Amino acid sequence: MTTQNPLSVIIVGAGFGGLAAAIECVNRGMKVTIIEKYADSNSQGDILDIFPNGGRVIKAWNEGKVGEEIHASGCNKIYDMEIHKYDGKFISTVPWAINETERDLTYAGHRGKLHSIILDYAKTLVPDLRIGVGVIAYLENDKKAGVTLSTGETLWADCVIAADGPRSIAREQVLGLFNEDETNTDSKWAVFRTFFKTDEASRAILKERGLFKEDRDTLRFWMCDNLTLLAFVWNDGLDVAWALVHPDDRESKEGWGNSNIADPDHLRKWMSYFSGTDAQTLLDITPERKSIDFKLVYRPPISKWTSTGGRTILIGDAAHANLPTAGQGASQAVEDAITVAYCLQNCEGDVRLALEATQRIRFHRSNAVHKSGQANRDAFFKTPWEDIEADPDKFTRKRWPKLKIWDPLEFAEKQFPKVAKDIKDNVPGSPEELAVPVPDGGYWYVPGS
Repeated sequence: MTTQNPLSVIIVGAGFGGLAAAIECVNRGMKVTIIEKYADSNSQGDILDIFPNGGRVIKAWNEGKVGEEIHASGCNKIYDMEIHKYDGKFISTVPWAINETERDLTYAGHRGKLHSIILDYAKTLVPDLRIGVGVIAYLENDKKAGVTLSTGETLWADCVIAADGPRSIAREQVLGLFNEDETNTDSKWAVFRTFFKTDEASRAILKERGLFKEDRDTLRFWMCDNLTLLAFVWNDGLDVAWALVHPDDRESKEGWGNSNIADPDHLRKWMSYFSGTDAQTLLDITPERKSIDFKLVYRPPISKWTSTGGRTILIGDAAHANLPTAGQGASQAVEDAITVAYCLQNCEGDVRLALEATQRIRFHRSNAVHKSGQANRDAFFKTPWEDIEADPDKFTRKRWPKLKIWDPLEFAEKQFPKVAKDIKDNVPGSPEELAVPVPDGGYWYVPGS
């Protein structure tokens, strides 16, 4: 079903959430404009995962061709995560996917490459995609929502979707979050992050140390008190990414950029805890200036994602920035995107109802996943080696629970009628009380249980 008079939608931000929202809205007959201030972000970042809750949305695009292209370029041969102690001792494995269906719906690879594939598809659907233009103001009146661009131009539409990341100016201009403490929380942790292309010599070293296998991609995890190191090797050993979470002892900055290039001595200090192991090999073959020191900063959950007038909504990291330790940032943004597109499609022109319904359907689900990132981060502080030695498999199952198979579109379809009725009937309550509760049984299962 599409609206008789197509709704017009301005989407601010062409990250994963913004592009997914644009694709889903266009596919439902809406007129979309995308605004993205960065001229080229495709080279940024390292590894990115999109799990089945977001992956099933991507799989539906262009008759499966988008997902196929991502699989062809990314980590499409991961079978499990290999868990090791900091001294190199093997502990156990955690399945990457519980079955072939889940594997097919899971996408991983270089963030820039995944982004460029999705961006290229969005360009075939959205003629009005403005790259290299920023938004300096959010606007709204009784009939429309709009934005003022860095060029001085003002655009108006039926609604605005702010999907421009955790530093979105919509947090202040639309939601009134003026206090930095409400929007920017120092976790006291930072992460060295690296992505690079290998040469023949470094691939030989990776193969010798068991980090490159010709029949599969490698996902390996090393544990140490206060430290965790995660490494991916894929694309026949041509691509390597690794991340080392460590205490923030240098006041690292948030964001990927040249100002965050890691100090080699600082990097060696923390990597020395893994000396003599395969992990040290990663540092040995990493090119100079290919590692950044990235502060783990997150935004706490907020109770309202929509403007006072109801025609602007924040989604993705702009609304709920997950710590990377949740592994769900991109997937949650995609869940937001398909939910808002579905609600707009079925609101019969009542944009305010659609955006409020989106918030209510996504609120508790998003917050539950958000908390998992904090729990995973806090688990880095002290590793229970006695528990691990007593039963390694039991520990790894508990330490790495997986998000249950989830269909965000099916959930939106099921919840929308009641939520819409509650909105029309002006049912009283706080945003938390009016939001759809977490389903019985929660979201998580323990692998192998």
